[in-house]
Amino acid sequence: MDETVLQQVLDRLGNIEGTLHNLVEGQKRLEEEQLTIRKEQQTIRREQQILLQGQKRLEEEQAYLQSGLKELNELMTALLHRQDETDAKLEAPATDVHSIHGEIASLKQGLHELEEKVDSHYHQLNERLDNIQLDVDFAVHKTTANERELYKIKNRLF
Repeated sequence: MDETVLQQVLDRLGNIEGTLHNLVEGQKRLEEEQLTIRKEQQTIRREQQILLQGQKRLEEEQAYLQSGLKELNELMTALLHRQDETDAKLEAPATDVHSIHGEIASLKQGLHELEEKVDSHYHQLNERLDNIQLDVDFAVHKTTANERELYKIKNRLF
């Protein structure tokens, strides 16, 4: 009878060792998965930093474009002021009037071309900002999904 009891104890110890081995293997897998998740988080953070740097560059470019637009508006105001002064002085011969009209038309054409360029840059900048916003939204969504998965994994562990 002692041998039977001893055999049963040894069988149970064998089962306990097997279970312990399975638990240790499971713990190793969870630690590996957790390490993988941390690496993915670091990658996402780096990508987010790149996006933020890109957004900052775009904001700087936008500030530069706005400064250029302000300067163009000041130039336009100065040109319009000079045009008004010229119009006041030119109540003389028709030939001078025709000459001045040609110059004004040229200035307006140049101004129109500049406005078109500024509008083009403005639209391109807005498209870039929209793309960055979409990228940031995607990164936020991806981060939230990863955090949710981490939370689920933690809940399974405990």
